[in-house]
Amino acid sequence: MSKIFLYIFFIYSIFSFGQNENLNQIYVDWENPKNFEKYNVKKVTVYSKEIKKNGKIKRDSLLLAKYEYDKSKDMIKGINHYLIVMFHRGESQLKFYNFKNQYFSDSLIVKKENKEIPKVTKDKIVNNSFVELYKYDNLNRLISDKKYSEENEYNLSKKDTTAHYRSISYPKTTEYEYDFKSRLIKQYITRDSSEYYINLKNYNSISESKNCSYCEEKYLDQERKYDDSNLLEWTTYTYKKEKHTKRNYFYDENQNLGKQIDSTGWYLGKPSLSSIKEIRYDDNIKIEIQTNFNDDSYFKKETKKFDNNQLVYELLEAKYPEYNVETTLTYSRNSIKKTTNRFKNGITVEEYLFNKNGLLIEQKTYLSEILIEYKKYYYE
Repeated sequence: MSKIFLYIFFIYSIFSFGQNENLNQIYVDWENPKNFEKYNVKKVTVYSKEIKKNGKIKRDSLLLAKYEYDKSKDMIKGINHYLIVMFHRGESQLKFYNFKNQYFSDSLIVKKENKEIPKVTKDKIVNNSFVELYKYDNLNRLISDKKYSEENEYNLSKKDTTAHYRSISYPKTTEYEYDFKSRLIKQYITRDSSEYYINLKNYNSISESKNCSYCEEKYLDQERKYDDSNLLEWTTYTYKKEKHTKRNYFYDENQNLGKQIDSTGWYLGKPSLSSIKEIRYDDNIKIEIQTNFNDDSYFKKETKKFDNNQLVYELLEAKYPEYNVETTLTYSRNSIKKTTNRFKNGITVEEYLFNKNGLLIEQKTYLSEILIEYKKYYYE
């Protein structure tokens, strides 16, 4: 149970931490060309040093991520990864992939393509990738994006390609609609046919086909309603035009968000209350308290405290108090210096070191005062 809880804690902490827009940025978005221009760098690499059981650092290291900016081609390419968490059997694994992003107008992304490391056997090569395509209007507002997974399989015989199988799985297109103030008001989704392509070179045969078992006609997916100044209501729908979830926003006399109410339940019959977030303001201090009512919510209550828009404290309360997680954050000037997480299995501490340009160059993670992770960031 303790190992499982540790995994849950790390996943939840990373997600919660990353979603906070007001927190001073720790990790620069290196898929945005503006940041390469801002910091005058062309290449960023991140390495993880292997740690011994006693907390000592080994000499060898693992490349976790690489970002390379080519301004002449409006391109950022490199290597990244994601974590596959094993809750019951085996150890968690890092899954690596190559990526290539194409831009225009300095920062508007046109295409993203993530390719897994090819699977190579004696007579077969399989390439899996995920592609995203983006379109904008003359005001540079995103008007649509198309996302799909693609698989290319090559069968080989004596180093020559004898067959090529290509498939595109149910592309999903999202379209965006704005009001006269350029505020997003509606979002539509269409899911197209899967496509299959076969090229049999030995038989001089090429065939193409489509399958529409899971196609979805264009439907309203999200809708937002505003008054003159603020977002009042956000609603999501299913492909069957059923109301899925709803979020209402309420503001105080200073137009600050004071309460947020989330409801769900597919609205088939009576909807159910999902969560309520209440926000209090006192000079430079802001406190957010969110109560979660869903049975599958691991943490039933979340409290966050901000000082001058910097997150300084967070308390995540579980059904049983012994599984609560308490986080404190300390800063040096405008940069975060350390986060401390207290939970049932011990204490984790994240320490951050920045260079004179404000870029993260070192990150250390301790569990009960023993170093368990060490990352180095390099810039060229």
